[in-house]
Amino acid sequence: MVHGDVERLKEQVGCNAPAAEAEIRICNLKLRQNHLPELPIDFCEILKISNGFSNEDCAVFGVQTGENKHFKDVAAFNVAYFHAREAKWLILGENDFFYLIYDADRKKYHIAERDDLETTLSEDTVDEPLKAILRIE
Repeated sequence: MVHGDVERLKEQVGCNAPAAEAEIRICNLKLRQNHLPELPIDFCEILKISNGFSNEDCAVFGVQTGENKHFKDVAAFNVAYFHAREAKWLILGENDFFYLIYDADRKKYHIAERDDLETTLSEDTVDEPLKAILRIE
């Protein structure tokens, strides 16, 4: 997703101030310490523009900061979800029915049903899955 696309996205949904590089590094350290993959590079670039998004009952997670209390922290969410078990993917966002998942082994983004993790969309880039989880065109 290019910078202009994210700026247009910010006009359509709620968003946070950008995440600092140090905050992203701390998040990746927490993920590694808990046997989880690091955030994908293109998702990190989005976090540098907006540290989380929301649209009604939909959210794309950010990295926790003292000021970022309105969005879920990607590291905290995944550590709790996997209960310190090793995993090959990360949950990056959610809505009522679906998760936005990054599959580190396949280097793909998925939209998967929350109850059974059945994939309904799979892409090489984050663009379409991001729009899908936030329910925007």
